[in-house]
Amino acid sequence: MIKLLTFIILTSAAVILGPMLADTQGYVHISTTSHVIETSITTAFTVYLFSLITIFIVYFVVKKIISIPKGALKAFRVRAKIKNHSIQDEAIIKFEQGEYERVLSLLEHADPIEHMTEKSLLIAAQAAFFTGNYEFTRQALNEAESRGKDARIAANIIRAKLNYKIGNVKAALEFLDKNDKKFLNQNVLKLYYDCYNSLNDLEKLQEITPHLLKFKVIDEQQAHEIYVRQVEAKLTSTTNVDELNKVLKKLPKADKKDPKIMGAFAYKFIRLGDANKAREIAMDILKVKPDSNFLESVSRWDIAIPDVLSLLKKYAQKNLITSQINQSLLKAIANLEFKSGLLRESLDDFNQALSISPSSDIYMKMGAICSALQNYTQANEYYSKANAIINEKKALQIK
Repeated sequence: MIKLLTFIILTSAAVILGPMLADTQGYVHISTTSHVIETSITTAFTVYLFSLITIFIVYFVVKKIISIPKGALKAFRVRAKIKNHSIQDEAIIKFEQGEYERVLSLLEHADPIEHMTEKSLLIAAQAAFFTGNYEFTRQALNEAESRGKDARIAANIIRAKLNYKIGNVKAALEFLDKNDKKFLNQNVLKLYYDCYNSLNDLEKLQEITPHLLKFKVIDEQQAHEIYVRQVEAKLTSTTNVDELNKVLKKLPKADKKDPKIMGAFAYKFIRLGDANKAREIAMDILKVKPDSNFLESVSRWDIAIPDVLSLLKKYAQKNLITSQINQSLLKAIANLEFKSGLLRESLDDFNQALSISPSSDIYMKMGAICSALQNYTQANEYYSKANAIINEKKALQIK
């Protein structure tokens, strides 16, 4: 452009200054078949220069006119993008409010499914599911999956979530397992937790417990409950003493001192016919002090272990825990007396326990004792009272 302007300026100077320095003005003759045009060089150049200027002006005007649609298109695209973001934000709000029909209306009006953003597709899929439009749900999730790895992971999570909601827990787990485990987060782990809970898969729950704690899906107490449930399941499933000993051996050292856990083990050993192991456990736990959880287990034993009965009576006599106010101790002593054939003593201790608080299991045991004593009338009265308490408890149970 600078070179062109320089050329025009030099040419103009030569044409204008040349004639001024010469004695006569030069002329230009333009001849056609029917016309002859004669003009001075200055006039011809003036026309030439004017023509150039006119051409440049027309060029820039046309260029400006042509470029206006491009700028306008860009502006329209920016405006459309802003509008779509606004619609997406509104759709998210409506989704949280449960207005699923409105969500679909907003998103479908903004863009066809193939032009929706990944976020809009995932929201639309869920909204369609809750309105019963499962075909649109499938289409939206399929489209999301085609958008890349992150969108595919998100779509799998949504599929898992929706399958869980309709009770198809195994399918939910299949979709969750398709994702890389490094993408675990609080929401995904909560879904895993709910699925394994529904299936009562205690092994899997125990396996992911460290992750559940790390991401604060559960607290320490809930983690312990999972562990206890797993121990209970193992106790229930064992069918012989060898299996039970293996389970006991794997227990952490702290749990072997837990009266509630060891009370369950002692009861199971008795059920499987190993009274010696039950005695060993009982004497180890009771040497510290009678724990109410362990005593409740003893009150359900099917046999009497003399050493345990003797130790419990010593505790009662020494009033380390006053027998008059400790119902669990009284029930344990009375049960072992009953299994030992000390029926009168057992009935007295059960009566004393009953004076603290009515209990269906105490009435049932007293009924059994009276039956053994051939006092059937009294036995029936105790059984009736036990059934009345059980029925009332069921009738008033809400959860």
